[in-house]
Amino acid sequence: MENVRKTEKVICMILEEINSDFSKELVKNVSNAISENKHIRLVVLPVKYDYGIEDDYIHRYRKVYNEIFRFSEICTIDGFIIHLGSFNEQDKRDAGEADGLLERLKGIPKVLVASDLKDEITVNYNNESGIREAIEFIANIEGLTKICMLGGRDDNKDARARKEIFIKCLNDYKLSYTEEQFENTDMTDDSVAAAERLLDRNPGAEAIFCINDAVATGLYTALKARGKIIGTDVMVFGFDNTRMSGDLDPPLSSIGADDSSLGHRALELLLAMINGDEVSSDTVDTRLYGRASLPYEMYDYNPIELSNGDESFIYKMFNDGFYRYRLESIDREKIDLRRLFYEFMSQMLSACKHSYMSVETFGRLNMMIDKFFEKGAMQYTDPIKLTSSIEKLQVNLNRTAHSLAATVSINRLFSRMKDQALVNQSKKLISNERETSLTHQHIKEYIISGMESTDSRSLYRNFDKLGLDNALLFIFERPVIHKQGKEAVFPKNIMLKCMMHMGELYLMPEERQRLRVEDIFGFNKLTMRCNGFVSFPVVCGSRLYGLLMCELTDDIFENGEFIALEIGRNIALTE
Repeated sequence: MENVRKTEKVICMILEEINSDFSKELVKNVSNAISENKHIRLVVLPVKYDYGIEDDYIHRYRKVYNEIFRFSEICTIDGFIIHLGSFNEQDKRDAGEADGLLERLKGIPKVLVASDLKDEITVNYNNESGIREAIEFIANIEGLTKICMLGGRDDNKDARARKEIFIKCLNDYKLSYTEEQFENTDMTDDSVAAAERLLDRNPGAEAIFCINDAVATGLYTALKARGKIIGTDVMVFGFDNTRMSGDLDPPLSSIGADDSSLGHRALELLLAMINGDEVSSDTVDTRLYGRASLPYEMYDYNPIELSNGDESFIYKMFNDGFYRYRLESIDREKIDLRRLFYEFMSQMLSACKHSYMSVETFGRLNMMIDKFFEKGAMQYTDPIKLTSSIEKLQVNLNRTAHSLAATVSINRLFSRMKDQALVNQSKKLISNERETSLTHQHIKEYIISGMESTDSRSLYRNFDKLGLDNALLFIFERPVIHKQGKEAVFPKNIMLKCMMHMGELYLMPEERQRLRVEDIFGFNKLTMRCNGFVSFPVVCGSRLYGLLMCELTDDIFENGEFIALEIGRNIALTE
């Protein structure tokens, strides 16, 4: 089969636990940055860290699942972006999977994210800038003195670093600290028990720093159970500024990247390496993004700036309200939301300054505002943060207004902005619910079809029942059997049984199925209209049957592994 190696570069992301909020953000940031370059193909290989504390069957499953490591070594790949924080820490104690992988990939350009491995190019957060900003606000502005921390695992680099910086900042601002003010967590949302222990020891806690946004969800549960009002009785802030931070109730203040995301910076370094340039490890500055759980204002609008309404000021307004936009690369084939915001906001400020707005201008601005939100503005903010910014701007403009007629028109435009924000957010939530329900229905139909047949060919004929628009199913002629303590040996060839292309199912004839394993990531049937592909191992028990490659979509982070498991189970039933 044909290969696209002559025209494209294949970049592979290897990361643990693809359904974690951090991993989702990292993949999306890299994907958004790649969207500008049509000659780069992104393939994601998710792996699993084995904590060694689960039941035996979970431990065995993770070991078989991680045979996916072998695809990264065998397939032809131009460069890697790797996030294996927990694996890296494990390897420091006992040489393991990540250590062996990096040795075998020696000589291939790669950038490690959130890692401190020596002799490797890395990209890390500058943890201190954001943590210091938060502690300074709590201590100097709010005047709070009892600050606690829900930390992470001792074997995690970022968890250790953030704890050290937290203690250092407390000392710098003359605030006391003892180990009673700290509690470890597993860095997941299953942190309620840890939060309870921390609160039991510190009933007078005034503010709590969470090692990441996921941990904050457990703290929220514990605080609400005690009748505490988050943001008033106890202030809370997290880290990573993931999209879930804006969805919590109340929205969570969180520390995140300032001018460039981890994924974007990692891609920049990797492409430079692929081009033969010398690069060095780098850090990404962080800042505090204020929301209701810690009422920190990122930017204030003063009357002089409002009166002048110059370009730089309007862009500051945009960055404040739509803070994710500057961290995510813009698809140049779509509308430039930043410029559109400037166009209608500059005219609104001008009307306020000159105390006049014509009917024609008012109508035109209504259409521009509608277009702004229809083109996806809400994906770059969270609703409460946006409405708060709009109301703050509206109040300040009303104070400086001199014409009742112009003020009425401007207030109507602000109301339209808030209405459009709510309408588009509601549409998105309804759409997500429908997509989730539809996905569950598709998977159920596929499971039922497998139960009614012992013929493996029917599994491929029913591949379209899974609801995947773009996907490929590669199956080995014979399954690879995982043996404890032994490295899997893959055959040279693999069979492409079927594929979904733009929603259409294609069953591959036998004479066109065979493909070299090393070529599958450069296969020319992977449509370039997709932002990337995620590869999941098709396993059942100790058997690895092949690989499912799915288009990189929002729901695949949650559903991809489950879909691959169902395919593996159905194949096992036909053996």
